[in-house]
Order: sequence, then C-alpha cells, then structure tokens
Amino acid sequence: MKKLILPVALFAATTAFAQFEEGFESYEVGDFICVETDLFDVWPGGDAPGSAMDSQVTDEFASEGDKSLKIEAQSVTGGPMDVLLNVMKSEGNWSLDFDMMVPDGNSAYFNVQGTDVAGAGTGSWQCNFFVDAAGNAVADGPWGMSDLTTVPIAAFFNVRFVVDLDQGLFKMWIDGAELFQAPYDGNFSSINFYALGDGQTIGLYYVDNITLAESDVDLVGVEDLAVASFAFSPNPSSGQLNISGILEAQELVVLDLMGREVARIAVDVAQQNVALDIPEGVYLFGPADRQQLRKLVIRR
Repeated sequence: MKKLILPVALFAATTAFAQFEEGFESYEVGDFICVETDLFDVWPGGDAPGSAMDSQVTDEFASEGDKSLKIEAQSVTGGPMDVLLNVMKSEGNWSLDFDMMVPDGNSAYFNVQGTDVAGAGTGSWQCNFFVDAAGNAVADGPWGMSDLTTVPIAAFFNVRFVVDLDQGLFKMWIDGAELFQAPYDGNFSSINFYALGDGQTIGLYYVDNITLAESDVDLVGVEDLAVASFAFSPNPSSGQLNISGILEAQELVVLDLMGREVARIAVDVAQQNVALDIPEGVYLFGPADRQQLRKLVIRR
C-alpha cells in the first residue's frame, strides 16, 4: 500500500506554505519509492513500479536523518532506473528544493519536464542538468546552455528551481549560487531522476530533503527566446540521425557534457540526415550557436 504524504499542517512554521516535503525517513530501507507513494512514478510506458526502473530508499547516505533515494545506472550508457517526482503545476510561482550527492568516481543527470506526460512533446525537456565524475556541471535546454560550474563530489549540495508559470520564466541555483535564468514554456510537471552519467562512469547519485512550496521570488529581466524547431531522431542512436528544422545552411556541433566541441558538420537547407562518427557516450547536439542543443546518446 502506498504511504501518504504528511499533511502540510504537520510541518514546521518555516514550511507552512509547502505543498509537500519528502525526506524518506518514513520508509523502510529497500522500499521501492513508486510503490510506496504517489509522489513518484516510473517513466511513462516503462516497466511497472517495483521493477528495475524504480528507485529504492537507502541508508547508505543522507543529507539529514538516515535515509535518501538512490538513483543508480547498471552501465555507463545509463538506465534502466528512471523515476519522476510529480510536481504537476500549471500556474503560479513555485520553488522546488532538494539535496543531491554524487559519490566519488560517479556522475549524474536529471531533467525538468514541462509536459504532464513526460517525454510527450518538444516542450518536455525544459532543463537538463549534468555532473561528470570530476564535479563539473552544466545545464541546458531549449533556451541554450548555462555557464560551466562545479559541485562537490561525495558531499551533498542543494539544488533549487523557481518556476514562475505565470511569467514563463525559471531560475536555477546550486548551493545558493545562481546558475541561470531562462524562459520556461510548459507546465512545471515533474523532475526526472534518470540513472545516466557522463558516458564514462556509472551514473549514481542520492536525493534527499525535497520541498515544493509557493515562491515569493520575482523573476525579471529575461528576454523572450523562440522555442527551438530543430529536432533529431532516433535517440539513442548509432550515429545515423534523421534531422528536421534546418531552415538555412548552417553548421551543427556535437559537444561533450562540459561544452567542449567534439565534432562539427555542415548541413544544407532542409537536409534530413546526418552521420556522426563519434565514440559511444552522452553528448549535446544542435546548431553551432548553441541555442537549441539537445542531449544525444550514441550507442552501438
């Protein structure tokens, strides 16, 4: 039977406006989170809760208390663990915080979903966040790419999003330092904790102390950006890609997760196919202006 989230009235005064808090202390070690609470679901169309796609509560590490949620891949190519933290907001101004820890020798990835059915459209991936095994971190989305930052390895750090759905803006902080502010196009639907790493090390991280609350942060000063029309498939790919949205002759680039250029290819107007001769791994792919980059997984 799924456990219920504690009513807001039971929380301390400092979180009086919280929609939910989750610190995983009410669960048993080994509990599958998508079985135990409606706050989490496995990725749509995947295996059932309690399967290899589901995430388990652990006492290996915790930011507070004794327990946290463990997200672990089975190989360097990622997966199958793939869970969604349900936010499900379509209006208003919201703040979501959680603590995260990447152990030594591992890497991590999560994304913010803007469609209520995760992965259902081009507006699904509003933000992707990558951490490599050295602690180098970067975020990207339809709005472009953040500056490179660093996070501590083998220590918990705080992640905070403020999403103002009424203005169509959002901002991200790491340990209180602003990483970026950008346009937001869609609902604040979920956070996707997917077991993916940097393509060289196993994706493994722990999540704790999640809080969703109404926000009083006023996001201002971002110019509107056009939603990207560039797209490609399949993904994962062997390197042979179908592309769309090429409205003019231009160059496409392949970047590693830290923004370093791996390959560059010229394309003509309306070109529909490209071939990428690059090693297996996780990359960013898109126009050379870096405003419409998307995550690409090469797997052979």
